[in-house]
Amino acid sequence: MIGRLELVFQDCWDVIKEDLVRVFAEFHRSGVINQSTNASFIVLLPKKSTTKKISDFRPISLITSLYKIIAKVLSGRLRGVLHETIHSTQGAFVQGRQIMDAVLIANEIVDERRRSGEEGVVFKIDFEKAYDHVRWDFLDQVLEKKGFSPKWRKWMSGCLSSVSYAVLVNGSAKGWVKASRGLRQGDPLSPFLFTLVADVLSRMLLRAEERNMLEGFRVGRNRTRVSHLQFADDTIFFSNTREEDLQTLKSLLLAFGHISGLKVNLDKSNIYGINLDQAHISRLVETLECKASGWPILYLGLPLGGNPGQLPASVAAKIERLQRDFLWSGIGEGKKDHLVRWDVVCKPKEIGGLGFGNISLRNLALLGKWLWRYPKEGSALWHQVILSIYGSHSNGWDANTIVRWSHHCPWKAISQVFQEFSSFTRFVVGNGERIRFWEDLWWGDQPLGSQYPSLFRVVLDKNIPISSVLDPTRPFSWNLNFRRNLSDSEIEDLEGLMRSLDGVHLSPSVPDARLWPLSSSGLFSSFIWLVAHKKVNTNDMLQVRRPYKALSPDICILCMKHGESADHIFLHCSLTIGLWHRLFQLAKMDWVPARSILDMMYIKFNGFGSSKRG
Repeated sequence: MIGRLELVFQDCWDVIKEDLVRVFAEFHRSGVINQSTNASFIVLLPKKSTTKKISDFRPISLITSLYKIIAKVLSGRLRGVLHETIHSTQGAFVQGRQIMDAVLIANEIVDERRRSGEEGVVFKIDFEKAYDHVRWDFLDQVLEKKGFSPKWRKWMSGCLSSVSYAVLVNGSAKGWVKASRGLRQGDPLSPFLFTLVADVLSRMLLRAEERNMLEGFRVGRNRTRVSHLQFADDTIFFSNTREEDLQTLKSLLLAFGHISGLKVNLDKSNIYGINLDQAHISRLVETLECKASGWPILYLGLPLGGNPGQLPASVAAKIERLQRDFLWSGIGEGKKDHLVRWDVVCKPKEIGGLGFGNISLRNLALLGKWLWRYPKEGSALWHQVILSIYGSHSNGWDANTIVRWSHHCPWKAISQVFQEFSSFTRFVVGNGERIRFWEDLWWGDQPLGSQYPSLFRVVLDKNIPISSVLDPTRPFSWNLNFRRNLSDSEIEDLEGLMRSLDGVHLSPSVPDARLWPLSSSGLFSSFIWLVAHKKVNTNDMLQVRRPYKALSPDICILCMKHGESADHIFLHCSLTIGLWHRLFQLAKMDWVPARSILDMMYIKFNGFGSSKRG
């Protein structure tokens, strides 16, 4: 029903736009939302076929479309500034941060702790109905401390204080209840407001670390501090094994629960020891009043503390089978014919496929995405952790890819795709300070070291940056520092290199960049793709696939003259030719019908413009 109402807003915009704008203007002025506009209707959906108790139902909150429009506008504003005030340990609902960042960090620091032999503790907590218990007065104080204006705080108060609930029983609202705390599931604002509240716990922990009351994990050669990670209400702590530190952590959690309403359910929280004996773990369990569990564990739905390996071929094959069935049959529609071979479907769009890709190769591509993100996110916590553990690559852009066989961590698999990843990237020269003259791909189809191997062999500094060789204010600076005098053939190579680089100029104010060249926009029609392959269910194809469904005699139902095929119905039919001629007349272009649909697709039509829609 909610989705249908939103369609009504779109279809009837000319009728209701003035009223809707008036509602926005009134809310902007007063910060008050009508209680009926902000009502929530709770629907109980059964979790299983036989329901006997209330826990067998899942409550779903339905929010009015009008309020949702207001909340989406506000959440869009809030999303734009959240990254400026939320600490890097929080990975949820902040632009530029991803759920996999926390998974990578957690696995890397646990593996590093194990290999170092240092003792440590991982403490995973469970908040009691986190969203439902947030105190509104505390949230208002958080907004004030973080610098949000009184007007914004008034808007947030208006969105929260006017909330009321009713349970839908046979479609009728029963038992209205006025809310006094909590954030609603399904409210576009709730995730962002909760993130602001949870950030207070992060700040409390960091302050305790600064005062040496707590000590998290010190990671790698730079001793990067990681004491906790958050993803919305999913929080995990990393600590040393001193009982007084864990007692401090417990006190902080209790204090945070008291002021915010977010109480920790210690009975459902778990502690995991690293390089600890069972007796020591038992003492820590008594201190924290929680449970102890073994490795590996699930963190954000993915394994933590295990031994990650390559994707098994059998798993990849099963996933591809599910993809094939879904592409051709959909969900719950029965099995249908696979019209195009799967290897053709998986080909890139540029050569006639749909670009689905092989699952194993796609896995490698996703691993390579980390290598792409690494130099772009230098301030991110995951970048700092990887840099501290592995160090920097000699190219100045990437982390070191030399990972020992004993490592059981994600970066081991990521580093194994470095060579393949590098072959698909190239550099764009700005000031030349970060691009290596000889070893990076920035001029031509190969690095200069490969283009001029005789010079590369005798050069003294193979990692020299372009800025040290090419001076932006003078011609070629000759600063190559060869180990010996060059032979006649090497001098000829050097002259060829100088001629090749004659037109290269540095831009001192522009930083160097690394690019992943793209060859197409990625926009396409899957139906046109089927037509090009002549795989649509025209009558001639049905004669082969399912003769009992084919028309007899084989005749085009549009012109009633010729047999029905892809080329005929989309190109040669008299009705279709008329449509094509009309289209090209509108574009003021002359046109001669092509022999086939495939030939038609090779023709470049400049008259239709360069817009995506054209």
